[in-house]
Amino acid sequence: MTIPTEWILMVLIALATVISTLAAIIYRQLATEIATLRTIVAKLQEDVDRLSKGCGLGTCLYKNRL
Repeated sequence: MTIPTEWILMVLIALATVISTLAAIIYRQLATEIATLRTIVAKLQEDVDRLSKGCGLGTCLYKNRL
């Protein structure tokens, strides 16, 4: 008993389709998550820059710590 070549090709094409679809879904999800994390980091960096300037007084501990 032999397996037809068409069946083998169909199985390989189906597996390739499933793998590429899953890869695309994972890539889109990770790209969205990375974009979200970059905006959060940018906002936190703005807060760090603002807070690192201190309160403006000469005796401010945060202004003179660096």
